[in-house]
Amino acid sequence: MLVYADSDDLADWTKKPAPDNADILLREASILVADACLADLYDTDSTGLPADSALRDAMRDATCAQAEHWASADVDPTKGAGGQEPRMTVSAIDGASVSYDTYLTAPDRLNSVKFLYPTALRILRFAGLASNAVRSW
Repeated sequence: MLVYADSDDLADWTKKPAPDNADILLREASILVADACLADLYDTDSTGLPADSALRDAMRDATCAQAEHWASADVDPTKGAGGQEPRMTVSAIDGASVSYDTYLTAPDRLNSVKFLYPTALRILRFAGLASNAVRSW
C-alpha cells in the first residue's frame, strides 16, 4: 500500500503540528486517493509513485487535504461507519427504554469516510487525475 504523504507533509499543509493519529489518517486518505486515481494512466518510479513530480505532488496534497478534513472534524476513518466510536444513547421512562446510535445521525460524517473531500478531489482533477472520462490510447 502506497502512502502519498507523511506527517511532515501534513504539518506543512496545515501549518500546524500533525495530529497524534496522522499516520492512520494519511494511510486511509491515501487509500481514497488511490481509489480515485485507479483508472488513471501515468508512469511510475521504482517505488510505485508517479514519475511526474506534478502528479506526485497532487496526490500528496490531496492526501493531506483529506487528512486535514478528518482531523478538523474529529473523524477517524478506522472507527465505525461514521468515523467515530459508536455512541449509544439510552433513554428510559417507567421501565421502557429506547437506544440509538448518535454517530449515524450525521450523513456527512458517514460520507466523509467513504468519499474524498471535495478539495482533495479538485486537487487531483486539476492535475489531470481522478477522471472518469473514457479515453482511447
